[in-house]
Amino acid sequence: MSAKHGYKWIAARIEELDPRVDYEEIWKLSTCYYVNDFTMNILYSTGFPHFMLAPSGGQTISRGGHGKVILEHQKRETDTMNHFWKWFEFGPSDLRTQQSIRQVNNLHMKYARQMPGHFANNDEFVYTMCWIGADMHRLRLRIGLPGYTENQQIACQKYWNEIAKFFISENGDITGFPTTFQGMLDHLDYYENLPWEHSEEGALACEHLLQQFDERWFKGPLKGLGRTIILALLDDSAHRVHRLPYPSKFAQWAVMKTMKTIMFTQERIAPDPKLSTPEKKRRAAEKAIEKTALANTAAP
Repeated sequence: MSAKHGYKWIAARIEELDPRVDYEEIWKLSTCYYVNDFTMNILYSTGFPHFMLAPSGGQTISRGGHGKVILEHQKRETDTMNHFWKWFEFGPSDLRTQQSIRQVNNLHMKYARQMPGHFANNDEFVYTMCWIGADMHRLRLRIGLPGYTENQQIACQKYWNEIAKFFISENGDITGFPTTFQGMLDHLDYYENLPWEHSEEGALACEHLLQQFDERWFKGPLKGLGRTIILALLDDSAHRVHRLPYPSKFAQWAVMKTMKTIMFTQERIAPDPKLSTPEKKRRAAEKAIEKTALANTAAP
């Protein structure tokens, strides 16, 4: 019987795999089953304020108010998440992931020609990949849940070390990716505690990141709740550098408590999903196409 026939199968499957060999499957199991478009949007909205800690990051993304994050912030999120879903589902050994990263590299180098030096900081690339890989572990600890298991930690480092091999900076290949998961956490602490200066363009981009999340998920009387959620989940470094306000202590507590409850329910109580989120999305799209085709066939 397939492990997927079990009521709770994901955690068991992660722990029976060899993280040094099966790191791609472990990463996929850790991200593509419980995570949906809403939580991926949270990843995007909390990630980019950190990727813009360096003033050059804000300048690159805002581009004097002409960046996609400013002019088309919904499309910017969708385009970025399409890349993330592809990487998370297929892993670094898959040609679809490699082609996606080449597209990102080409886009980076296009803007590097316009803003020389803005894609030259090796540590910034390493930080970004460490953040995407390890911040969920840190968030879990902040909201009172266990962090990644040993298998997940080993697989996370291996997975992102392999991903890093396909990225390039203006100076060539990315080097110095941490050799352990703890090294990834140490790099995050080191980078976030550098004395970054405030950037108006970084703050402008953050405002549009907050708007994007709020506009997509919260309407009517709930408008504004999205801003509170993201501001509550951002850590001190993003608040400090971008001068973002903190929600009230009660709002921070409520957001953290809700996140903990949702994740605990998914992982410990509710039945594990049999299909990953990307697979569910593909099947829904196929059904929509079939429905449209049938409607067109039936039309006089």
